[in-house]
Amino acid sequence: MRSWCYRASRNLGGGLLCPFVRRQVWRTPGAVEPTGAAVLVANHISHFDPLLLALAFDRVIDWMTTEEFYANRLVAPWLRAVNTFPVDRSRPDRRALRLGLERLRARRIVGVFPEGGLRAGITSILGGAAPKSGATALARLAGAPIIPCVVLGADRLYAWRSWWPGPPRVQVWVTIGAPLLVSGLDSDESNTRLAGVLRELCAAAVAYFDLSPDDLPASPARRKGKDAQALS
Repeated sequence: MRSWCYRASRNLGGGLLCPFVRRQVWRTPGAVEPTGAAVLVANHISHFDPLLLALAFDRVIDWMTTEEFYANRLVAPWLRAVNTFPVDRSRPDRRALRLGLERLRARRIVGVFPEGGLRAGITSILGGAAPKSGATALARLAGAPIIPCVVLGADRLYAWRSWWPGPPRVQVWVTIGAPLLVSGLDSDESNTRLAGVLRELCAAAVAYFDLSPDDLPASPARRKGKDAQALS
């Protein structure tokens, strides 16, 4: 695995975001940097989420990434160099499951967004939707803990005025929860437990950071619309 490319990309991305984004990371009681295999799971509100989460962890995260991105001949080699692996979101993907298990058996961290794409409101786990089963299946089969995370604020980066130089910078909040074990649960039980933990983590983040309803996830289209209204 080419960890040097991952770390270089993470550092470069973090440097490019720094003038525009103010990150705050909260590790809840019991949250730790995993030393062995783990499945990192988070809600998904922007294409910046993998970088924002990578910046919150010292170790390399092997992201499960939708296979559409690998169709680009320029992007695909870089995706492989930073240790991602493809998943077909249109069907149960046994190959992605096998690759994820191989990474976990090598004591690596595998990152999964169990919503299957960008989600906000009632279509998201935080809004009441059920997670896809891939993340919990990996954790159960590998006997690995799940590291639950919640990202808030990153959807504001879809508003073009967020990329103006100078203050105010976009506020992004990353909350990391205590490890969740699902090895003794069946598929439905583990998915229900994961969804509950992510919702509880979101509520804790709202209270800890004193967030307003406008800080909660919105779709990219809605964020762009809000931005246009603010300028009119």
